[in-house]
Amino acid sequence: MMDESLAAWEKADIDEALRRDADLRVQPRAAVKSAGGANLCDTVEVAAREPGGGCYVGAQDLSTSAEAVARHGVASNGDGDRRGGGRRPVTGSISQMAADQSWTAVYARLFERSQSTFVSGGPGVGKTSFLRGFVPFLRRRVPAANAVVVVAPTGSAAKTAKGVTYHFFFGFVKDYKMQLPDPVQEAARLLALERWKPIARRLSKVEVLLLDEVSMVPADNMDVMYELLRQSRRPSAPPFSIYVFGDFLQLSPPDGKMDFTAKCWLPLFADAFLELTHVFRQDQPAFVAALHDARYGRCTAAVDKLVGECTVSDEQYKALECTVLHLMPRHDDVRAHNSRCLSRLCPGERPRDFTAFDSVKVDPDRVDRGRLPDVSAVSPQYRDAALLECVAPRVVQHCRQARVMLIANHVLGLGLFHGSIGRLVDYDDADGTPVVRFENHDVTPGVRSVKGVRDAGPDWVEVLFPPVDFEARLFSVSGCLAVRRQVPFVLGWAITVHRSQSLTLSEAVLDVGEAFGAGMVLAAMSRVWPTRGACMCGLFVGVVCWLIQRRY
Repeated sequence: MMDESLAAWEKADIDEALRRDADLRVQPRAAVKSAGGANLCDTVEVAAREPGGGCYVGAQDLSTSAEAVARHGVASNGDGDRRGGGRRPVTGSISQMAADQSWTAVYARLFERSQSTFVSGGPGVGKTSFLRGFVPFLRRRVPAANAVVVVAPTGSAAKTAKGVTYHFFFGFVKDYKMQLPDPVQEAARLLALERWKPIARRLSKVEVLLLDEVSMVPADNMDVMYELLRQSRRPSAPPFSIYVFGDFLQLSPPDGKMDFTAKCWLPLFADAFLELTHVFRQDQPAFVAALHDARYGRCTAAVDKLVGECTVSDEQYKALECTVLHLMPRHDDVRAHNSRCLSRLCPGERPRDFTAFDSVKVDPDRVDRGRLPDVSAVSPQYRDAALLECVAPRVVQHCRQARVMLIANHVLGLGLFHGSIGRLVDYDDADGTPVVRFENHDVTPGVRSVKGVRDAGPDWVEVLFPPVDFEARLFSVSGCLAVRRQVPFVLGWAITVHRSQSLTLSEAVLDVGEAFGAGMVLAAMSRVWPTRGACMCGLFVGVVCWLIQRRY
């Protein structure tokens, strides 16, 4: 039951694309009847890209609501009221083509403009599917190796978008924060580090960067990424474009300011905003209406009805507790739920817990390379404090058939990311290394010969996961890192709402009573495509309405 829930999001994206292709064969015929629509369905000839357009803005061909969105992150009616009703904004020709779902024509016009663009829209409109369709279009026209790159803020979002995390691509450590106040200086500092030399080489090749789930990216990180791209390029290199996808009325960054406050935002996107409006993920009008109202902080009759239909009794919940994926706001709630499900799966004696080994090492990227810091000067208390927020817990419980979620990106070559969910099926006979099986997985030729792979089939892979190092910066002794060596997974019967962003689930339990941020309930509600697949527990309508009405 849960296997289907965890895997269905990837199939759903493909199904969305197929439905769109079918729409393209039908709807454009009706569009031809309207003035100016006759050419939308004809063969599209893509002109050469406008020279120098990659880092500059100019033509205002997308939507006149772009300025409002660029300044505030959401559409505005001029009085500061964020709303979905009322008059539709005046749209440009590309917005009209998107409304008609003439995707090839939209891709062609965006490519011709060669201008950085913000693509937005409410839950379920297919922003990530749009990105995934745009990428092969771009790669056919910008064929140089690593010239078109897709990144996202989380591993699950990166997997959905068929890319990598921006932390990995730009070389950021976990919980990276700027050390210098100016992003220009910060990027220069990073590029001067020895570790950034190979990173700078790959950044110099980028001509088009596509960033998904932009609402979860802190403004400071966006500024540094832009500067890293700009400063790593040769003067003779072609200009680059950045396309960002997301909805600022959904999840915000865990830390830091919203991305539309970044210094580079207005220069990049002030005149280039495209809003997608047709909802694909949910095909039931009542569900779509409720999500639309919730997106703008309105608790209407549609929201009341949806919550009532999805709420389950305590007795009904017992059958769902450890068989359906849970979305929860807080990490503490996730850990508690996972422990309960583990106890139910293995009520007797379990294998010995995986206990981390913590240590201190010299930072190879330290600023002062003239002297070697004394790692023995770091007390256990300072080391433990640095590792307090480490993504890897000190103790990992486990047993056979336990659901687990990866918390590292060291097996990216297998298409497995931080956030990938599998099942612990065995332990290696030689040393007890856990073996995790991932179902409904894209298996590439030759994967069985990859180090760490125990076995693979047409759509599954089994991987050995010995302990790996997780690092945290130490500020008590300059030039040192705290290191935790632990298995790269945690239990996975529940995940946070932030981790679920970009997923399309066939079913989920939304346990969002402890939601602490605006947009969190909306993000959880919109993960499930059929209404019957969403269940709420521990809530009543008044609580949901209060949570929905919390705004940024």
